[in-house]
Amino acid sequence: MGKKRRTLDHIERYLQPKEIFELITSKSWPYGVVERERLECRDRALMAIAFISAGRVAEIVRGYRYESYIDENGKRRAKIIGRYPGLLRENVIVENDLIRISGMRVAKRTQKIISKHGLLATIRSEFVAPLKKGVFENPYWDQLIPFAYLFLDYLEKYAPKRGPLFNITRTRAWQIINYVTGKWCHWFRAQAEHFYGFFLLTDTVKLSEFVKVTDPKSVKKYIGYDWREQLKDKRLGMDFDWIDKFLEERKNGIHI
Repeated sequence: MGKKRRTLDHIERYLQPKEIFELITSKSWPYGVVERERLECRDRALMAIAFISAGRVAEIVRGYRYESYIDENGKRRAKIIGRYPGLLRENVIVENDLIRISGMRVAKRTQKIISKHGLLATIRSEFVAPLKKGVFENPYWDQLIPFAYLFLDYLEKYAPKRGPLFNITRTRAWQIINYVTGKWCHWFRAQAEHFYGFFLLTDTVKLSEFVKVTDPKSVKKYIGYDWREQLKDKRLGMDFDWIDKFLEERKNGIHI
């Protein structure tokens, strides 16, 4: 069965990070006993970094690069011109308080965009995910902590020491995400952009730079009013207890 094309119109509501985390960890692909632990860890890391980065799946796993052209009949076609390397181990820097992602490649960059904006248009600006509470002045960043640990678990236990972190195809990534969560790849990107746009980077220019799109107007739909963003006590607007519980369980040696 082929993939059904899903768009933003199919998103019924935007979830809190806790709900997305619960989706990621609620079930797993029915792997065999021998490989189950490693592959479950990999899949959760894949979905966690999809949310943290708000990246396209082709930027996270390896994928083909296409270039459009007009054939002899005047129809627009696409041909394969290379592959995206996906997120590399060399892109990831683990520090005491956070994980830094530097040099992640951007998918869907035409030669026209590269010629206009330069090679920097093909590389994501450095971004981070906290491993401890209070790293940022805005406490909403703490909502990313459990996702960062799902990613860190894979880095420490099973990830390659160099090269692509997720050596699977975009189609395989879609299968995993759809089976585990019932959602699709771009759903994670949209959910992440909404969370960043409403609570962390509430400015079209900053958000567009974060997700590396050349036209800030394209992320305008993810910027909006939410009274919770202005609360002095952020705990009144969003569940933070789940983060405390998560960190306490890890401290006691209980891992998801």
